[in-house]
Amino acid sequence: MKFTLLPFFFFVFIISSAYSQTFTGVGGPIFDDNNQSVYTIDVQGLSPGVLTPDHGLIDVCINAIHTWDSDLDIRLIAPDGTNMMLSASMGNDGDNYTNTCFDMQAADHILKAVPPFTGSYRPFTSLGEANNGHSGNGIWTLRILDQYPYADSGELFDWSLTFGSGAAAPIPFQSSKFPIILLTTDNITIPNEPKIDGKIKVIDNGPGLMNHLTDTPVFDGYMGIEVRGASSQMFPKKNFGMETRDSVGGKLEVPLLGLPKEEDWILYAPYTDKSFIRDALTYKLGNEEGRYAPRTKFVELFINSDYQGVYCVEEKIKRDKNRVNIAKLTASDTTGEKKTGGYILKVDRDDGEGTFFVSQHLGTDQVNEVRIVYEDPSGPDLQQPQKDYIQNFFHGFESSLYGDDFQDAQKGYRRYLDVPSTVDYFIINELGHNVDGYRLSTYMYKDRDSKDSLLHFGPLWDFNLCYGNVDYCNSQNLEGWAYDDSGACGNTPLWWPRLLQDTFFQNKLQCRYQSLRQSVLSNTSILHYVDSMAAEFNSVVTRNYDHWPILGIYVWPNNFVGQTYQEEIDYMKNWIAGRLAWMDDNLPGVCMTTATNEVVTNTISIVPNPADQRIHITSTFLQHFNGKVEIADMTGTLRLTTMVDDKNEINISSLAAGTYVITLKSDNGKMLREKFVVVR
Repeated sequence: MKFTLLPFFFFVFIISSAYSQTFTGVGGPIFDDNNQSVYTIDVQGLSPGVLTPDHGLIDVCINAIHTWDSDLDIRLIAPDGTNMMLSASMGNDGDNYTNTCFDMQAADHILKAVPPFTGSYRPFTSLGEANNGHSGNGIWTLRILDQYPYADSGELFDWSLTFGSGAAAPIPFQSSKFPIILLTTDNITIPNEPKIDGKIKVIDNGPGLMNHLTDTPVFDGYMGIEVRGASSQMFPKKNFGMETRDSVGGKLEVPLLGLPKEEDWILYAPYTDKSFIRDALTYKLGNEEGRYAPRTKFVELFINSDYQGVYCVEEKIKRDKNRVNIAKLTASDTTGEKKTGGYILKVDRDDGEGTFFVSQHLGTDQVNEVRIVYEDPSGPDLQQPQKDYIQNFFHGFESSLYGDDFQDAQKGYRRYLDVPSTVDYFIINELGHNVDGYRLSTYMYKDRDSKDSLLHFGPLWDFNLCYGNVDYCNSQNLEGWAYDDSGACGNTPLWWPRLLQDTFFQNKLQCRYQSLRQSVLSNTSILHYVDSMAAEFNSVVTRNYDHWPILGIYVWPNNFVGQTYQEEIDYMKNWIAGRLAWMDDNLPGVCMTTATNEVVTNTISIVPNPADQRIHITSTFLQHFNGKVEIADMTGTLRLTTMVDDKNEINISSLAAGTYVITLKSDNGKMLREKFVVVR
């Protein structure tokens, strides 16, 4: 990232008294070419020279014009490098900062102001951070980044710094029970793209131990970083895509925060989700279903010494043995078996020609095309034979789904689609009443045919606007189906209502849901997790919301605005419980778990039940038993084939939490079935 240093202007000393000194600088153009605009004041003769709360920085004032204020990220950097966010992403399409002053004594925060922001407002970062015992003499820098380049330019006319008595004090950061991540970029504001170079330190003393800024980092290395996201870019608290690198800029796989090592990471910024945890909760549920979903770790983040609050480190969705574990498709894999996998696709916003292909069937609006995006490998990295293969495969799936024989196991969609993963994906999206669940951030993957010839839905991604945290598309309601509601709000593929016309799919859905409600999706399990995480955050909630004072303030697209963090948690818990109750009553399908004409009526006893490691079987049937046991989940999917040992015990430690059916077979073909529950 280049930046432009505007012509240097000598400061003008306006006022000198025992109480205050003001220094002014002349501005210049605010560039819209993705470069940083930099303006400086050389402060000299400040007395006293050392900045403290007794005599320090009092206010910063600016005069600027710009036709879209929310494009601007405005920061002040002290001579010692202290970086302070004054304003960012404020004002929507309003114009200008006219006689705008940032002052810690102001009655209102900049969040509550409207353009042209005339008057005094508190900034995001306390100006007290500059009053840290270092010298105030030297170069002060005002750095402005137009976050939406090549659209609207502007100009800074002038700006000023005032120093005096009764200044704000630095906000102390003593310690955190969460890991601490320190990012530095030479005080360059992180842009949307491309990634800029920087350094990263991770302080993580382990579970139960406090972390301090002065502790020895467990990782101290290099990175590339950029802002990421779509609608979330309107918020001042940004999401970032980060790549860990070696000292010469090469990709470096790192086991960050104990997660499996990789080089691509997401720094997710909970902002509109004031509970912090909607994403993490969803990914936890996905993993407990037995599917891969991104692993997460909560941290407290600093960027260029500026505290950024609570962040969540998430695994980026990509092909990897520890993420989406499918074959690696290389540029040379253009023929035969090798070109059949692995592909990660998604329904989402695309990056232009060559990054997507078009479904042969219209979506819910019956006007606009449905685009399937190449995610990994990306469109530019795929060879034409590979694109041809996956397009033809996908068109085959859709043709079989929309054809007359779609319910037929051999002729219909089941030739192409993995039903269990699709069922699991559907359940979690519907639980969250996910406003984006089927029209955006909808991932799919396909492995090589020799390993798995079917298309799988997942992993789950982007659930911050779920569980009642949205005020459009009817997705705030406890009742109604997300695949219907999102379709009324955008162009959603019609795969889901078509699948639900199939009795087989309905019944698989019902059985799986009933099983999950006994374990992963039980009210007790979900609400316990929410409560436990809320308790973990008690120590950092105040610090986060002092920096981002949005409790009690509407942030798009909040359906509920809690005055306190606990109110946000209680709302989410009540919403989830209500949603589950509605799904209990309205999910289609009938769960038939046994075929009675094949099953003997002998009783079977399983203890303990529920169990976690081993179960013991007692039955008169065992004298005719051949020793082979099959254990299936409630969808009928075989999860374990094993033998009963000489103590009539079975090791079930490999099974995920849930309800299962155990089948015992006799030498003459008779069978005995019984249910049991695995807890974790």
